[in-house]
Amino acid sequence: MAVKKPDKLATAEPDQPRPTVREAMRSVLAQATLVAGADGLDRQVEWVRIMETPEIQPRAGDLMFTSGFPIKDDPDAQIRLVARIADNGGAGLVVRPLPYLRRIPPEMVTEADRLRVPLFTIPSDVQFVDLMTPLLERIINAEHWRLKRSMDIHRRFTELVLDGKGVNEICRTLADLLESAVVVEDASFHLLAHAGGNADPHRKETIQRQGTPHRVLFDPQIQRMLREVEAKRGPVKVPAFPHLGMSRERLIAPIFAANQVLGYISILDHPPQNEELAFMAIEQAALVLALSIVKERELSEVESRVRGEFLEDLLHGSYGDEAAAQRRARHVGYPLHGSHIVVLIDIDDFRGFVKARQISEDAIQALKREFLRRVTGVVRAGYQRALVQGRSDQVVALLPLGTEVADHQARSHALGLQIQQAITEWKPGFTISVGFSAPIEAPLGVEGALREVTSVMESLARFKRWGQVVAVPELGLTGLLAAVSDERLVDYSRRHLGPLVAHDNARKGALVGTLRAYLETGEQQEAALRLRVHPNTLRYRLDRIREITGLDLEDPETRLNLSVALRVQALLGM
Repeated sequence: MAVKKPDKLATAEPDQPRPTVREAMRSVLAQATLVAGADGLDRQVEWVRIMETPEIQPRAGDLMFTSGFPIKDDPDAQIRLVARIADNGGAGLVVRPLPYLRRIPPEMVTEADRLRVPLFTIPSDVQFVDLMTPLLERIINAEHWRLKRSMDIHRRFTELVLDGKGVNEICRTLADLLESAVVVEDASFHLLAHAGGNADPHRKETIQRQGTPHRVLFDPQIQRMLREVEAKRGPVKVPAFPHLGMSRERLIAPIFAANQVLGYISILDHPPQNEELAFMAIEQAALVLALSIVKERELSEVESRVRGEFLEDLLHGSYGDEAAAQRRARHVGYPLHGSHIVVLIDIDDFRGFVKARQISEDAIQALKREFLRRVTGVVRAGYQRALVQGRSDQVVALLPLGTEVADHQARSHALGLQIQQAITEWKPGFTISVGFSAPIEAPLGVEGALREVTSVMESLARFKRWGQVVAVPELGLTGLLAAVSDERLVDYSRRHLGPLVAHDNARKGALVGTLRAYLETGEQQEAALRLRVHPNTLRYRLDRIREITGLDLEDPETRLNLSVALRVQALLGM
C-alpha cells in the first residue's frame, strides 16, 4: 500500500532554517519507526541520499536511506555503517529491512544508541522517493532562506559602513536583528560597545567596568575557550561558566583583519529557533566590525598624532605666537580660553618592574601602548576635549577647566584616583603616581606648568613616595626640596640631627621621635599625649636634646631648621 506523501515539510514557509531529524520524524517520517539513537534527533538534515552500492560514503548532514542490500550478508559492515555515519557527522539512517535484512541486528541498534545516530525502519511498501522528495524541497527552501537572509544581513551591515556608521551602530543593529544582548570588546577586552538586554551578571560587570574583569579573563577555562574561538576564526557556542557569573550560554566570534584579532563579539539570549540566523548575523557583523575598527583606528591615529604634536609644542613652548596656537587649537577642537591644568601620570619604578620580570622589548612597548590607551580612556571620559600624549613610561595631558575652577582640586583628585583604579584593575601590582599643576593660562603657562609638575613627580620618585595623587600647590616643602640634591639633603639632616641619631642608635633612645612630636604639636602636653609618656619624661628628654645639641629649642630659626631636617630624614628614609 502506498503511503500518502505528507506535505507539512514540503509546504513549509521558505524562511525556515534547515530541518532536524526530530522535525522530519514528526512529518515526512511519521510512518517510520525509531528503533535507536533517540539522543541524536536534533541533528540537522542537510541532504538526503540513497545507499544501494558499497562505494557510497556518508557525508556530514546526510540522512541516509538504504534497503540494506550492500551489507545484507555482512554483519560487521552493518555495524560499521552506523559508525561511518557518526564519524562523518551524518544526520541518521533510514532502513527498509525487507526483503534483504529482514530485521535490524541487535548489535546495530546498540551501536546506534551508543553513537547517538537516529536509526529508523520503514515498511516494505514505502518508496524512498516519497520520503526524500519533500525533505529535499524543505532543504532547498532552507538553503534559499539562508542565502537570502545572508545577503540581507550583509547588505544591512555594509550599508552601515558605507554610511559612515561606527562600532556602536553596528552593535545596536546586531542586537535589534537578533533581539539579543550584544557586547563588542577589543583584543585587550576593553569594552567598545554594548546593546540589548541585561543578560547575566558577567555582562553587567563587563559594562560597569568597561571591559572583561581580569579574574574572568585569566580563568583557565576562559583561556581555553578563547584559543578555540581564535583557532576556528568564526563563531563558537560557549557553555555557561556559573563560577564566573556567566550564567548563560553565548555565541562568541573573533573580529579578524589581516590575521590579527581586533576584538570579540558576544551574543546572549538569542532566540533558540533562530540560532542559525544568529551564526550568520554574527559572522557578517564580525566582518563589517573589522572594517569599522580598522577605519576608526586609522582616523584615531591621525587625530592623536595631530593633537599630540600640538600638545608637545605647547609643552615645549614651540607653538609660535599666540595666534598660531589659537588656529591649531581650533583645528583639533581644543578650547584655549579659560584655565587649564597639566597632568603627569608616571609608572612607579618602571625600570625596576621591567628588570624584575625580564620583559622583552616588544612586550615593553606593548605595555606602554596599553598604558597610554587606558589612561587616555579615563581622562577623555572626564574631559572629552583633553589633549593626551604618551612619553615613554609617562602620560602627559592638558585639561581644559574653562571658567569654572572653584572645585578643580576635588575634580583633579577624583580623576587621579580613577586613573589609578583603572591601571590597578588592568595590571595588579603596577602602581602609578599622578601629579597636577596649578591652574594656568594657555598657551603661555603650559611649558612652566610642565616643569613644575615634572619636578614634583621627580621628587616623589626620589623619595620613593609611590602611588601618590598630588597637586603642586599641595606639596609644599617637599616640592621645594625636590630641587636639592640628595647629598646636600643628607648633609643638612646630619648636621642638625646627627648627634641625636647617634645617641638613639647607641642607647636605643627616642630623642629624635620626641623632638618630632614636640615640633609638630607645638607644646609639651600634646607631645606627651602623642608619645604616651608622662610630661616629666618629656621634659627630661627635651633637656637631654638641649644638652646633646647645644641648641635653643625656643628659637624660631632653630625650630625651623630642625623641622626641615626631620622632613628630609623622613623623605630619604634615614
